[in-house]
Amino acid sequence: MKIAVIGTGIMGTGVGLTLLRKGHDVYCYNRTRENAAELVDAGAVFSATPRQAAAGASHVIILVWNEAALRSVLEGADGLYAAASAGQVFIDMSTQLPETARAEGCEFAKKGALFVDAPVHGSKAEANSGGLWIMAGGSQPAWLAAIPVLNAIGASAHHMGETGSGCIAKLCGNHLVSAILASLAESLALAKKSGIDAHELITLWGESDFRSPIIEGAGRSMIDHDFAVSFHLRTMVKDTELIRNYSETIGVPVMLSNIVHELNKISQNRGWGEQNASAIFRLFEEMAGIDEAQGKR
Repeated sequence: MKIAVIGTGIMGTGVGLTLLRKGHDVYCYNRTRENAAELVDAGAVFSATPRQAAAGASHVIILVWNEAALRSVLEGADGLYAAASAGQVFIDMSTQLPETARAEGCEFAKKGALFVDAPVHGSKAEANSGGLWIMAGGSQPAWLAAIPVLNAIGASAHHMGETGSGCIAKLCGNHLVSAILASLAESLALAKKSGIDAHELITLWGESDFRSPIIEGAGRSMIDHDFAVSFHLRTMVKDTELIRNYSETIGVPVMLSNIVHELNKISQNRGWGEQNASAIFRLFEEMAGIDEAQGKR
């Protein structure tokens, strides 16, 4: 199949590489062409506009950072709305508000195109390996049309309901993830200042009934101060703001998420936004009066 990938950041590049590896023809677009170099070097065709990338594609995957970036690839004479044709399947895998996804679906429907909002859990490693966990919203025909591509890039795909439901599921999941990272950072700051072996503590947790890949991976990242990016801290700030904004529309208190959002913002203001989201640990060290070098291996 010819598949377009719109947005070639960490996730878009990984998805594109997976599709190439599985024999698909990949056409890509990114506002900054240099960020598409890895995908182009692997065999993808770079297009000058989103419209050019989407022309003739059976499926178009959108993976951009925020709503402003999304509008830049959707709207205008060179955008995806202008490109859409009957029978095409548009899959927005970005993390957006559900009302944003619903508006997209309405615009694509005017052209007879199908639309699915299908954000993911997972990061760089899962995107590159085809191991993403996907949650999708859309009509039954759109879901069925998207499934071959979703199965190609994901370890699992779940239909959560009508358009916007995938975005809701993603915000719920990121609420959980952000709270886990903050709680983990606080626990490890407590352990570190107490002088116990934090690596041994994480090993213990991995044997307990609350073992988790997040605790194992992010925990060792925190202790080792290895903040190589799989999910930017600045992206966590963006996502916790989306959680707050969406919760307001349905009247659900998200007190934990609001606290974590502010902690993430402080961390970003310290200059750590371009590091991994686990860099929130640096803020907990600072608040605990811990020298960053203390206990590093």
